[in-house]
Amino acid sequence: MTKLNLNKKTIIVFFLIAIAAIAIYGLSRIANSIQVSVKSMDAEITIDGAGNMTIREEWVVRFPTRKSVTFRDIGYGKYDPDDPLYQDLGDTASFDKENVSVKVYDKSRRELRADEYRVGYSFRNDFDEYGQRIVPPKANMETIFVHVYNGMKDEMVFVYNYRILGAVTLYRDIAELNWKLVEYFPMKIARSTVIVNLPSEAVLAWGHGLSNGTVHLEEKSVRFEMKNIAKDDLVEFRILMEPEDFPDVAEKNYISMNMLNTITDYENKLAVETNRRIKVAMVLFYGTFVMTALMAFLMITAYIKYDKEHEPKFTGKYYRELPAEYSPAEMSYLYYFRKINAEDVTATILDLVRRQYLLLDVAGEKMTAKKPDFKLTLNPQKSDLTELLPHERHVVEWFVKTCGNGQEVSFKDIENYPKKNYNNAQTFSRMSRTFVRLAKDAGKKRDFFEVGLDRKKQRLYVALLIPAAYLFISFLIAVPLNLSISFTVVTALVIMVIYGIYVASIDRRSIAGNEDFAKWKAFRQFMLDFGRMKDYPMPGVVIWEHYLVYATSLKIADQVMNQLKVKLAPEELDVPNATFMHLGYRYYGFNLGYVLGRINTSLLTARTNMNTTIVAHHTKKVGAFTGGSGFGRGGGFGGGRSFGGGGGGFRVR
Repeated sequence: MTKLNLNKKTIIVFFLIAIAAIAIYGLSRIANSIQVSVKSMDAEITIDGAGNMTIREEWVVRFPTRKSVTFRDIGYGKYDPDDPLYQDLGDTASFDKENVSVKVYDKSRRELRADEYRVGYSFRNDFDEYGQRIVPPKANMETIFVHVYNGMKDEMVFVYNYRILGAVTLYRDIAELNWKLVEYFPMKIARSTVIVNLPSEAVLAWGHGLSNGTVHLEEKSVRFEMKNIAKDDLVEFRILMEPEDFPDVAEKNYISMNMLNTITDYENKLAVETNRRIKVAMVLFYGTFVMTALMAFLMITAYIKYDKEHEPKFTGKYYRELPAEYSPAEMSYLYYFRKINAEDVTATILDLVRRQYLLLDVAGEKMTAKKPDFKLTLNPQKSDLTELLPHERHVVEWFVKTCGNGQEVSFKDIENYPKKNYNNAQTFSRMSRTFVRLAKDAGKKRDFFEVGLDRKKQRLYVALLIPAAYLFISFLIAVPLNLSISFTVVTALVIMVIYGIYVASIDRRSIAGNEDFAKWKAFRQFMLDFGRMKDYPMPGVVIWEHYLVYATSLKIADQVMNQLKVKLAPEELDVPNATFMHLGYRYYGFNLGYVLGRINTSLLTARTNMNTTIVAHHTKKVGAFTGGSGFGRGGGFGGGRSFGGGGGGFRVR
């Protein structure tokens, strides 16, 4: 295996990995879009003088897939083993089992009737839709079960009313509500507003668990505004209040300590950490744009140095003679940037007729036939085909010796050959591919394109380390700080794929090749415009036959013929050395493109018959395999944690 082939395989593997990564990410995003999502979750919480919370929650949930059951898990435990601040195991809260209710509405806010759904509670030992006892997933938690018998509509509204006793902890110098309202849910919550009504004005308040939120201290209330709460985020807040506002707090919820300074110091440290996270996130975000700009600069530099075509010396609009004498297929390889087209087969046949290796004649048909059958015959006076290029010899082998009898072939023979059976169709297809390969091989020998680019492109691939390294560094920075770098990940992967594909596509004509290309382009323009040139002396038919060979590969033969029929009288066509333009001028419906049109029609018909035969063969095999059956169709929030009590979440099935 050569080094070049190894490098190509490495590049292919790299692109497959990058594309797979993007596909996986994209599919995950699509999968998320068809999952249950929470349009909004709003809550109003009222704190009384005993430190109890009365909560009203309103969940607006979208169900793109048919679901029928929801669970609202409500945590009330206050102790968290991960909380670095002092905790008292006796400081507990409880769920008020006597003050809980649920109402369910459809999208139009119509309340569902009692016979349309059922509510169950874990503390009452109720059962779910499968007859299993409703059990909360954690200790110090209760679950509210809702089963809508006919399944959820596209959008449903759930209103929960419940009460938590002993939520507030009272210290000597401050009262604290440190609470997690929700910590898990099906997908992201698009928007949430939580209003906490207090006995008097709050001293301080912080939000935790997510970065996209704001805290507003208002008269006797605190309002938390949140957007785009991710699935792994949680809604957590800490509010400090005057201890005098809670004269009726239970003894178990009183801790005889001064905690104001300890709590504020801890929150200040979290604020510093949050600011650091925000700064790092901004650096990564804007760094992504810098990396993108750098890669764009490198792409522009690569284009200027290795991809931009050389400036040709010839700059004229018209070139009035053949720029070169190589075959039309080789010209096409240069003109269409390494491509060989279907027209090149027709052009090669015409060129062999023009050079009299093949003789073109009527196949003994009447002169009045509307669609006479021409035939191609090997010229016995030019039986030595070794002077031909491999792709030219292949045309003789393909049509005369394979489709014909070895000496001649009619156009109808060419049309019917792939129609006879599957093997013939496969042979015709294989020989078509061989022509393309041989024509490209001939073009490669002309040095039309710059050599040494592969080595230069290997050096350009090194630049892929820039987005790869930036992505790796971003991961190293983001993971410990729990930062989301989705934008950086997608941008880096897309840039790597785009840059890699661009570098792989870098190619340009050599200085000599681009000089020829400029002349061929001007020659093409000349053939399109010569009919309007009053000072242009018309050459004879033999010259135009030579030009038309290349006009065929340049895909302008019809336009050239339309101009020639004005410039050339029919009697000027019948000259001794003419090989194909004169044929058929006495036939019904004759025009100068008569022979060219017949060749194109025959080759198109042959290709159509080839495809039809192959498809029919495979369809028959599939039908036999399947037994003939048919186919179907088918102030911002702070970072870190305050380790508050409560918790729970929202589940569906």
